[in-house]
Amino acid sequence: MRTEELVEAARKILQQNWNGKFTIPSPSLYPHQWSWDSAFVAIGNSHYDIERSIKELEYLFDAQWKNGMVPHIVFNDRATSYFPSGEFYDCQRSSDAPKHVKTSGMTQPPVHAIAAYYVYKNHPDEQEAKKFLKSNFPKIMKFHEYLMSDRDPEGMGAITVMHPWESGMDNSPVWDEALKRLDVSDIPKYKRKDLENVSDPGQRPSKETYDRFIFLLHIMKKYDYDHLGMYDDYPFKIKGAAFTSLLYTSNNYLLKIADIINEENRSIIDWQSRIKNNFQKNFCPNLKTDPLCYNYDLIAKEHIMKQTVGSMVPIYSGLLTKDQMDKIVDMLGGSRFCGTTCHVKMVPSTGLDEKDYTPQLYWRGPVWINVNWLVWCGLQKYGYKEKADQIKDGVIELVKEHGFYEYFDASTGAGYGGRNFSWTAALLIDVIKNREFEIAP
Repeated sequence: MRTEELVEAARKILQQNWNGKFTIPSPSLYPHQWSWDSAFVAIGNSHYDIERSIKELEYLFDAQWKNGMVPHIVFNDRATSYFPSGEFYDCQRSSDAPKHVKTSGMTQPPVHAIAAYYVYKNHPDEQEAKKFLKSNFPKIMKFHEYLMSDRDPEGMGAITVMHPWESGMDNSPVWDEALKRLDVSDIPKYKRKDLENVSDPGQRPSKETYDRFIFLLHIMKKYDYDHLGMYDDYPFKIKGAAFTSLLYTSNNYLLKIADIINEENRSIIDWQSRIKNNFQKNFCPNLKTDPLCYNYDLIAKEHIMKQTVGSMVPIYSGLLTKDQMDKIVDMLGGSRFCGTTCHVKMVPSTGLDEKDYTPQLYWRGPVWINVNWLVWCGLQKYGYKEKADQIKDGVIELVKEHGFYEYFDASTGAGYGGRNFSWTAALLIDVIKNREFEIAP
């Protein structure tokens, strides 16, 4: 398949997954709107269908909570093939939740300012593009303010992840020890539906893990989703290296947007200062011997020293030193991160020599296009064009040879999870059509 045909195939998948209001990640398995999925989809669509990108983001932000939180799921009432459902979340118990639509009661990584900037840069009408930015700037600001306040009450300049689902990388081994500490004797009965919509249930999170996912959700419900009110006693609090670095990156794009539309930017500058001044201390505990970034467990009071793709995502932020980057690029060239041993030279979700590495299991080994896209952007930002091109070539080869899957076996390239996956299609389009404006410092 030629590159032009591949792009056209990706466009068709985005068209098929568009339901008139938003783009579902994939048929059957994910029938609702997911927050960071929609941002990635808006990036891909911005190259061909600006109006759809705008509708995608505006539908998501129409479900924003009064406290600023953007929920990680906006539910489609007509879809019944997913658990937990909107009814199970029961977010109406919170006075902050929207009344006109059902949502989840937690959030996801903030990559929406990046998508909004893409819409502006790819829009054929600059004045209309500025109207879009003016309309959505205060919504993104309110979301970021929520993250910098309710999710960083300590003032550390680091965002607290309160559920693995919030990370976007929910079955990663980085959560294992924190989840094991939980006493899940008090959870409601539930029936999973994800296992009915995959060819191999062994690729999905285990029952023991899912019990803990539901247990944490159960606690949030008991507190009526008052994340700040439950914070002190809540049993799962992880300062997220990837999450925080993505907020810093998005804040940089928010600064660009503020400049374009002449909006006040003092709060953003203050947020950036707090994150930047503390990032290495918060997430890079062994800089002399290890350049990678690691989550910090507030309950255990220790860093989670597992090498996963989340340790690589901060590359996109610009928060790392040149010396760190040189060492990380060397690591990318080694067998641990597929530099010499895998089907393509991309970053697996878990390092190949970690004891938790499992080739086909959700976030515990396979290659994901979205996080590799973030690494690709970061490598370009720091000037490592050859390494960046290897990831770009890997994205194209995986899709060309195996299809638009949710994730791929690092060793064989075989596709797993949801078929005709939207962010795989959207970000394939971007690595091919990219105009490089997203990589500016």
